[in-house]
Amino acid sequence: MVTLTRVILPSLLLLLLLLLLAPPLYHHLTLHFNTPSNSDYKTKLAGKRVLLCGIGYEVGEQLAYQLATHGAKLAIFYRADGRQKTLLNLQKTFELTDDVIQIIQPLMVARTDTKAMEIKETAVKLGSPQTEIYPFNFGNTTTAHVVVDTAVSLLGGLDYVILNHADIPRGLFLHSLKLQNQDFLHRTFSVNVYSYIEIALRALPHLEKTSGHMFVSSSVLGEVPEPGLSVFSSTKHALTGFFTSLQLELQERRSSVGLTVGRLGVMKSTELRALLDVPEFLMGDILECAVGIMNSIVKRQRSFVYPVVHTHFAGLLWAI
Repeated sequence: MVTLTRVILPSLLLLLLLLLLAPPLYHHLTLHFNTPSNSDYKTKLAGKRVLLCGIGYEVGEQLAYQLATHGAKLAIFYRADGRQKTLLNLQKTFELTDDVIQIIQPLMVARTDTKAMEIKETAVKLGSPQTEIYPFNFGNTTTAHVVVDTAVSLLGGLDYVILNHADIPRGLFLHSLKLQNQDFLHRTFSVNVYSYIEIALRALPHLEKTSGHMFVSSSVLGEVPEPGLSVFSSTKHALTGFFTSLQLELQERRSSVGLTVGRLGVMKSTELRALLDVPEFLMGDILECAVGIMNSIVKRQRSFVYPVVHTHFAGLLWAI
């Protein structure tokens, strides 16, 4: 009995701890010590044509700057559909009249477009030979093909596609009639899932021509649920399921197109930080995440996990 409690149990606990720590430590070391050099990035990215969707949650913006630094040509599309939703929320919350909304709307549009132009100007200064940026309503899936068609027309083809846009509805589902509304659910799934699928399918023939690569931003919430984020979590579950299955289909048909599915956790200074109770030392760095995404598409990885420790342990705790 003494041998069991003093020797065997501690040994088993140590072994279990090593098994739990091995995956995140491996990914962490890979991210930091197996990163291509600047010359490798230049070779892989200089002059390459990149379609980037979504710059609103900082990671996308930093990713645009990283790609620009290494000479990529960029066609960037950012969400315009969020403006109308924000206006409706303001009108409902503060009981604003239509006259007041008419005053606020152009100011909101001007602010968003000004930020977009700042991103474009910065990308060009950093070294991008061509950067185009446009607003787009990702909630309208019947016109999602326009994103790809426009990017191909502007850039002359596609080498990389990065899908990073998202709508993050929040609130307890059972307490919110808004979240339960079928039109609201459909609109959220249109932005977070259906538009991804439509853009990916439209882009595949162009990526086949160039042996290109696609990156899809999913989330740790696509595997681990969180109260108050049920709708967002469900869209990420759908996204992860669809695109990991698509990876297998591409492999079976021996496609030259690569596909990375990203599982992103909580970053410092992003909107999700205020929604999830995560210690700061487990949060990821936005710039490091952007570099990791760029690294994953250059190396044509099947998956990208960041921040690794939080993401792995969140999955572990949910499994337990």
